[in-house]
Amino acid sequence: MRRLLQKIPLYAFHILFARPVLRWVAGVRYRRRHLVPDGPCLVVSNHNSHLDAAVLMTLFPLRRLAQVHPVAAADYFGSNWFMRMMALLFMNGIPIQRRPARGEDPLAPITELLKAGKTLVFFPEGSRGEAGVVAKFRAGVGKLVQAVPGLLVVPVYLSGPERIWPRGELVPVPLNVDAIVGKPRTYAPRDDPREVAEQVRRDVLALAPPPPPVPGERAAPPLRVAACGIDDALVRDVFRRVAERLGRRGATLGIAEPVLEADSGALREVTGPLPVGRERAWLATLATLFRSGPRFGGRRFADLVERSRINEALSQGHDTRFVVEHGCVIADLVASAIADLEPPPGERELRDLLAYLIGEKKPSLGRSWRLFRGAPAIWLMSTFNLSRATVPEVLVHLTLPPSSAMKRLRSSGVELLPFQNEAGLEQLQDAYRQVTEALRRRRKVDVLELDMSETDAESAAFRVEAVCQGLAGPTKVTPGS
Repeated sequence: MRRLLQKIPLYAFHILFARPVLRWVAGVRYRRRHLVPDGPCLVVSNHNSHLDAAVLMTLFPLRRLAQVHPVAAADYFGSNWFMRMMALLFMNGIPIQRRPARGEDPLAPITELLKAGKTLVFFPEGSRGEAGVVAKFRAGVGKLVQAVPGLLVVPVYLSGPERIWPRGELVPVPLNVDAIVGKPRTYAPRDDPREVAEQVRRDVLALAPPPPPVPGERAAPPLRVAACGIDDALVRDVFRRVAERLGRRGATLGIAEPVLEADSGALREVTGPLPVGRERAWLATLATLFRSGPRFGGRRFADLVERSRINEALSQGHDTRFVVEHGCVIADLVASAIADLEPPPGERELRDLLAYLIGEKKPSLGRSWRLFRGAPAIWLMSTFNLSRATVPEVLVHLTLPPSSAMKRLRSSGVELLPFQNEAGLEQLQDAYRQVTEALRRRRKVDVLELDMSETDAESAAFRVEAVCQGLAGPTKVTPGS
């Protein structure tokens, strides 16, 4: 009973406060979270913020929460009753003496817990350092490896907590956090503890995002391809196959959720932070507050803005040769507006909608009210300057009879949105045709319309690759393509 009572504050704090705040306010994003082992381990990370331990504890499911113990400095978290309560009751912390008495082993209680099969969160730097700087790892982590042979160590790099709640600040600022998980590994217990600590530090630093490029000549912008249509599952399938094919011809980035990268025919999730700040929680709140509609409500709107920002960031030159987008921000938003606005937009208004999203002009007061009522997602993008939508060089419109699309939707088991019926999908597909035609005429976009009732995803990807090859010019194709 006593153990149960001790767990109540821990679970209440994490379920009712810590996890909701980290998810919806801090917008924590996990990279390769699946690498966290199911059994006991030692999680090591860089340390710049009060939030670090809480972020690392969210790597684990709630059922394991009581078995996870962050190691906390006794002189800091034991300085008063409030800090002790936070560290011991709410965070399940284990105190460590940073200045032990003569003959005392400060690592002894930690070693016993590891031997007992517990999971510990450990910061080898010893204390919070300068924001963005990973200090030298102390030998303590090496001594733990010596004391517990076969100890599984999980390196994690945290990017973002140092900006939200840095050392010396009392009030956290809502920004975003990346938790990048590395492959768990063991270290040789016979090695010197200081050498082990340096090896662990190198493994953590290997997960950090690359430094910004030095000033100089910028790389040519990548060739952009986007796929859109009324069947999202079909669009995703073609998107992945196109990204994989183009990856054989050059470095390719696939903008989706999650973001993918491809080269030499291999398609994998991007593990490092991308060159764009994220505010997913605030974007979702903004979309909910201004009722951005069923197509782009809440999280869907946040995902769309993030895709647009990544694409916009790559406009400045990048070592990526091809960028493939799951969906097309500009086509998706304008097609939705055509389907929802009453009366439907004419030729001039359609041209203006494209200009609003690209950032070439702002809507007038009267047009703003019409957008606010009928196309709130476009109104939000333009009014709050959330992002400038990027026009692709190649736009692939995947068509399908609405009856076939509805059959696929029903068989998928997903909850249908209000517009997902035969009449609504037919209207949306016609709207996509209007947008693609406008982009073809006014923005010189190569539009490839493919009837997916007469072809398959692999054949569609082959045709897209051929178009991209003609636009990009000759490339060195890697073996096996």
